[in-house]
Amino acid sequence: MKNYERFLAETQSPEPPAGLAKAILLRIERREQRILAVKLVLTVIVFGASLAVIWAGFGDFRTSVAESGFLTLGSLAFSDFSLIVSNLPEFALSMIEAFPVFSAAAMLGGAGFAIWSLAAMFDEFSAVERHRSLLPR
Repeated sequence: MKNYERFLAETQSPEPPAGLAKAILLRIERREQRILAVKLVLTVIVFGASLAVIWAGFGDFRTSVAESGFLTLGSLAFSDFSLIVSNLPEFALSMIEAFPVFSAAAMLGGAGFAIWSLAAMFDEFSAVERHRSLLPR
């Protein structure tokens, strides 16, 4: 035990190489930049995909509305309003049945996802700008 204590007392602790702290900080900075870039690219891709879902959903919604007879039933409000008033419960159920719910849900889901991904994209852009402003010039 005494030999071990004497050995530790006589030996000098090794010094870190010059510039090690700067090299570590630069490595951390590059990794943060890479992570921010990947997150930004992913949010842009998600935003583009959600716009594609909106586009496809709108086309499907438009086709489904035309095929389901929803517009034909809706036109009764302009051509024969008294018929609608006299049979309002049946008319309401017919309109609900004819409405293309799944196409509308796909389109609105894509719109909600587009809004969310757009907000995330702006957040990532601001994070990149904050990171750039903190870098030494």
